[in-house]
Amino acid sequence: MEKRLFLAVFLSLVVVFVFQNVFFPRKNPTQAVTSQQAAPVNNDKQASAGLVEKPLPQEPASSFEEKITSVDNAAYQIHFSNKGGNINSITLKSFNYELPAKNIASLDLFQGEKFLLVENNQSNVKYSFQNAEWQITKEYSIKPNYVVLNKILIKNISQTPKTLIAKDLHLTVDISRLDKTNVQSDWSLCEYVIKTKKNFIRKDNIKVLNEKLNKKEFNDVEWTAFRDKYFVTLLQPKNPQTNFFINVRSEKELEIGSDLANTIIEPGKSFTYEYKIYAGPQDLKLLKEADPSFEKVMVFSNWGWLDAVAKFIHWLLGVLHKGIHNWGIAIIAISLLVYGVMYPLTVKSLTSMKKLQALQPKMKDLQDKYKNNPEKLNKEIVELYRVNQVNPLSGCLPMLLQMPIFVGLYQVLWRSIYFRGESFLWMKDLSLPDHTVKLPFTLPVLGEYLNILPVLMIIIMAVQQNLNMKSMTATTKDQADQQKMMAIFFPIMIGFIFYSMASGLNLYFVIFYLLSTVSQWNITNNLKTADQT
Repeated sequence: MEKRLFLAVFLSLVVVFVFQNVFFPRKNPTQAVTSQQAAPVNNDKQASAGLVEKPLPQEPASSFEEKITSVDNAAYQIHFSNKGGNINSITLKSFNYELPAKNIASLDLFQGEKFLLVENNQSNVKYSFQNAEWQITKEYSIKPNYVVLNKILIKNISQTPKTLIAKDLHLTVDISRLDKTNVQSDWSLCEYVIKTKKNFIRKDNIKVLNEKLNKKEFNDVEWTAFRDKYFVTLLQPKNPQTNFFINVRSEKELEIGSDLANTIIEPGKSFTYEYKIYAGPQDLKLLKEADPSFEKVMVFSNWGWLDAVAKFIHWLLGVLHKGIHNWGIAIIAISLLVYGVMYPLTVKSLTSMKKLQALQPKMKDLQDKYKNNPEKLNKEIVELYRVNQVNPLSGCLPMLLQMPIFVGLYQVLWRSIYFRGESFLWMKDLSLPDHTVKLPFTLPVLGEYLNILPVLMIIIMAVQQNLNMKSMTATTKDQADQQKMMAIFFPIMIGFIFYSMASGLNLYFVIFYLLSTVSQWNITNNLKTADQT
């Protein structure tokens, strides 16, 4: 997405510069627990205190009714299922949002089995299952700040050594649960992330699930995650992971997991899997508190230098909000701050464009004089620039230098959790279009709402283009016609691009363009005064 944005901004700047200076985008693998010998890996962890040791009566897997047990605290509403003893769903109460991940930190061996609820005190939930050979205990410990610790203890209760053959299902993503309000135009932000010891493996735009997504790679896996626009479910296994797989179960479900080493467990002995789960907002502070490496899941751009710029802006917005306590005013404050930093470049750009425009009549004369001698024409134009101390790139370069900041701001204002559900003036949610007036009809492209901020942006940019026309002299009728077309076309084009974007993003650009227009008017008047004196 940032590549398309970068290209769009670049093309827009090029168009502006050209017009102003010249004319003015499993079935689960077979579940098996056998006595077959495998490469032995002995693990003799004993069952911890409080685990159920006595055989528990079990109903056949096909005959029981699924029962949901809930844990409700300040951060979470977590629903556990007796089917597999797994997490069925997690709702973030503060955000009224159900995460798309389920079956987090589970094994494929016992997915369909009936587990008995052993404990639920709203901080710890424990399930147990037993058959003739195995006793399985799943224990969940709910911690503050969106962290859940999970422990799966598997004990061999038979009289002979048993080989445990299982797949570790880190999590299952159900894309039908995704919040369509936040994702309808943001599928590019839905991605899985695999952190290995050496690098990160990312796949975005998880919208269409088909066999093309299936993959298996042998890497030292440290953690896996799935994130959408604002939220992430991240799982860190404590047991060594030598590979990972991506498996599409259906058009709506995607499994992320790994193959576990075959483990021989002696009679009466047990093996334990442990996990840390972070399921919550993409907040750098909270992610880092959960684990220092978790903040790496949150990137604003795949281009490292651009991501660094965006993260600095994200941090700066947080600092401003601590003093202002209003996200709308914080956006206005950062607009003023960024424009102040960029002001010297803006002055340089406008001054350079003014000088280039002043040379247009002389350039036209040279073009007429050497129209049949391109080599001589180029030499004469270079000499004209040298004599008048004008660099033809000096008007465009300042705008290009501003692009990383513009794109970084765009990414932060577009996908930061800061603005979700935050209101300002008539804007009910800074993460959504301002939807000021509901129309009695639906318009193509625009939809059924009138959004005021993009309309204000069009008006401000039209005024800015009008200032450009007054300060620049067209040397031909074609240039004059192109200037007029630009004054109409460019503001409308920008308005359409931003019409359905978040109101927080549009608020920033309205303020920025307003400041830019006022400054341009002031600088242009100062340059005219300097020319007259």
